[in-house]
Amino acid sequence: MKIIQMNLDDFGIYHNVEWQPPEKGLIVMHGRNESGKTTLMKYVRSMFFGYGRGEWRGFFGHMDIRRHNGREYRIYRNEKESYICDREEILHEEPANLWWHGLDRQTYDKIFAIGLEDLQGFKILSNEEVRSHFFSIEGGVRMGVTRRDISRLMGELLVASPQGKKPINVLLQEQKEFSHKIQQLSYDEEEFAQLQEWEEKTHTTENRLRLEREETRLQMEKAALSIAAWEVYRREQEALKKMRELADVAQFSQSEAEQWQAREKEIKRLQEEEAQLREQCKKEPAYCPEWKRWEIGADKLEEIYSHTAEWRQQCEELRQQEEADRIRRQSLKKVIALLQPWTGDTIAAAVPWEEAAALYKKYEQGRHEWETWQAGKPKALQQVKACGNVAADADTEESWKKRDEAVSALQDIIREREKIQVQMTCLQGIPANSGKAVLWAGAVWSIVTIALAGSSMAGVFHFSPAIYGAAIAAVLCFLQYGRKRRGPKAADLQLALAGLEGRMAVLRKEAAVDLAVTASNEQWRQALDEIRTAYVYWRTKASKNEWEKEQQAMYAALVEKWRQEGAAIKTRLADSEKSWEQWCGTYGFVALPVHKRQEAEQAWKTWRRLVTEQQEWQIKKQEIQQRLRHWQDETEQLFREIGIQQAASFTGAVAAYKQWQEIHVQGEVAREQDRQLALQREQLIQLQKKLQEQEAQQEQVLLRAGVKTEGEFRSKVLKYKQFCQYKEVYEQSEAHLRLLAKTPQILKELRHELQVHTMKNWTEEKAYYERKIKEIEKKIREVAEKRGSIVERLSQMAKNEESSRILQKRQIRQAELDQQVDRWLVYMFAEYMLGEAQAYYERVRQPLVIRQAGTYLQRMTAGRYTLQASFDGKQLYAVDESQHRIPEKQWSSGLGDQIYLAIRISLAAAFSKQLEPMPIILDDILVRFDEDRQKEALRFLAEMGEKEQIFLFTCSQATKELALAVQREDTPKNTPIQLFEIEKGRIQSAICE
Repeated sequence: MKIIQMNLDDFGIYHNVEWQPPEKGLIVMHGRNESGKTTLMKYVRSMFFGYGRGEWRGFFGHMDIRRHNGREYRIYRNEKESYICDREEILHEEPANLWWHGLDRQTYDKIFAIGLEDLQGFKILSNEEVRSHFFSIEGGVRMGVTRRDISRLMGELLVASPQGKKPINVLLQEQKEFSHKIQQLSYDEEEFAQLQEWEEKTHTTENRLRLEREETRLQMEKAALSIAAWEVYRREQEALKKMRELADVAQFSQSEAEQWQAREKEIKRLQEEEAQLREQCKKEPAYCPEWKRWEIGADKLEEIYSHTAEWRQQCEELRQQEEADRIRRQSLKKVIALLQPWTGDTIAAAVPWEEAAALYKKYEQGRHEWETWQAGKPKALQQVKACGNVAADADTEESWKKRDEAVSALQDIIREREKIQVQMTCLQGIPANSGKAVLWAGAVWSIVTIALAGSSMAGVFHFSPAIYGAAIAAVLCFLQYGRKRRGPKAADLQLALAGLEGRMAVLRKEAAVDLAVTASNEQWRQALDEIRTAYVYWRTKASKNEWEKEQQAMYAALVEKWRQEGAAIKTRLADSEKSWEQWCGTYGFVALPVHKRQEAEQAWKTWRRLVTEQQEWQIKKQEIQQRLRHWQDETEQLFREIGIQQAASFTGAVAAYKQWQEIHVQGEVAREQDRQLALQREQLIQLQKKLQEQEAQQEQVLLRAGVKTEGEFRSKVLKYKQFCQYKEVYEQSEAHLRLLAKTPQILKELRHELQVHTMKNWTEEKAYYERKIKEIEKKIREVAEKRGSIVERLSQMAKNEESSRILQKRQIRQAELDQQVDRWLVYMFAEYMLGEAQAYYERVRQPLVIRQAGTYLQRMTAGRYTLQASFDGKQLYAVDESQHRIPEKQWSSGLGDQIYLAIRISLAAAFSKQLEPMPIILDDILVRFDEDRQKEALRFLAEMGEKEQIFLFTCSQATKELALAVQREDTPKNTPIQLFEIEKGRIQSAICE
């Protein structure tokens, strides 16, 4: 059995861990302390034998195993729930009871789970569990367990201690107490002793009477036996008397009689067969001579008949094809009539319709392009209304540019003039001490102006309020500044204002503004905005005129391009029509329009197919007619040879073949009948010879029997049969008597009684014994009554009921004591016999285990040591290379550990051979080995791992490195050592660099 997968769902520090251990080789599991090694070993034991009492809480897992027979199972242990399943069923049994004959966890640990402290020496072989499971394996693996159970049952009944509380100890103590209580009671000793003596005499008398009754019953049974055997004896004597009367035929041979009867039956049978054969041999031959001609022509008829299906098929095909040819000619005429308008009287035998298709495609493409060109003629533009003189428009464009410049300059001048006016107004009307108020007003006005300016950015010319606000704010600030800085005087402002108005007068004419220079700023702004609006209207109208002119030019260009494309398409279409006419002239089409091309192609291909089919049919028709003429000639010749007066046809050939089949069958039957007739005549001759031989042998039998006639022989045979019947009755009667007597001595006495006495004597004797038995039973009842009165008197002498109660209770407990002692004795004898059997098997098995352990030690120490046990198996010696025996006390610790390990491995191997291999778990067993011994042990365990699954758990880094070294050194030998690292509940492969 090997572990193929471990699933630790929730097991200690392992959570949802799944690991598939190797099935071969030494598996080295390295991990530091508290890494999970002990938990993993506990998991293996728990999967095999279940959790310990109270240790199941919080443990979940399952394990997959493969047994030695190849079947795979999964063992589940989820807290208290446990079961085994395979692919077919679920088993609610423990694996140890199901497969390993009750192996328990302690025995498994003693053999398969080996730790450093478990290398305890040779004493492991004296452990009762180990001995019961390994040394007594041939006597049944349950022998040692049964012996242990019997010892336990004996201990439950009796212990060798005066303070024991077992059932037998308690009962013995009670008997002592009963005797002591009885002795304390006061009685009339003399009378009581006399009554006790009389009571004992009644028992003696009763036993004597019972013995006498048994002897009398035996005598009565003897008489009854004689009565029962009388009829059998009488039949035996009568049979013996008849046998003596027929003594003259006693020597008659039974085989002669049986042979006579057998030959008599055989002669009778031969005579009946002779009569039947004579009757059958009178028949005439059944074969007709005229059938010979049919047999001569049979091969040729078979050949012709093998072609009749083809002959019939050819005739049918010829008829169908003639009809098809007639229809084909009619279709051909119709197709020629359809082609004549296009081809005239001559139809070309070969026409390249692919070229026609290409020309047709080219023509259709040209026609499609022509139709597309015609449909793609540019549409005429609507009549454009006159929009004025183009030259005037050109002058207007130039004049508008000049007016726009003048308007822009006027807008700047208006803003300048408005500033100056604001300054002049401030100089004239604002007091001197209002500077701070003016400053605050200017600031507020500036904020409002900025808001207005932002809102007016969407327009082109609508920004006058913002400009005015900005100007007012600027003027207010300027006035305040002028107050502080002592700004220019009013005269300077008047002078600047006059200059601006002069410029306005000049620009007014250029901008064509009909407004006085002295008009208000607002009037000037309105006038300039109107000029701007008129400019926008003029600009829109000018753009429309330009677009209409561009559309006229584009239309003219499209029309010209359309005309040029039409000329090119028309040329290509004419070329394609010319190519089509040339192709038609080349292949004999005098008048084939282009659009009739597909119809003409289909008609021509139909004509070509019909002409080809007609030509092919003419060739095939000649072949069919030639074959038909050949078959017809062959059939006519055959019919003349056979003598059939019938026309040669396939129907006639079929009918002739059927007739030949009937004749053939009749001929075979006739031949068989003639052969049977010849055999019957030959059998008749042989039968007559046998009949003569049997009659001669009968004569010889009569001569040997000493008789002259068959009647005398039959009479002698009848007497012999009667003798045999009486002899059988005699033998059956004798066997019946032996059965009744049972022994030869009783049989001898019985025969003497039957010869000497009569039935009357035995009847009287039986009646006498019956009366005597009744008298004895009466005396027994009288003795019992007398003893009852004595016992009653003894009870009265006790003066109370205590004595009788104690006696009765003692008697009951005495019976129970006897029963328990009987059980203990049975257990004692059983335990003794099992012990002897087990000792025998131990003497046989123990040397085998030690011998195997010696082999393992020799492999582990490279041949330096082996093992040898004493004759009684109690001493173990290490034998070195010089055959020097070293006792156990002189072993070094390393050698001792190697020997003890070899013994444990040998015990495990013994279990594997007898029952089933089990995984071996080794826990840090190499720490007391030196480096060389560790390497040798690792190599040995790796070799054992080829057959066994071995786990070596270690926390030693040195052991891990030695395992890696052995793995590297023995790589050519393929030493199967595989290393795994355990760390905080995780298992992973240890990779050696």
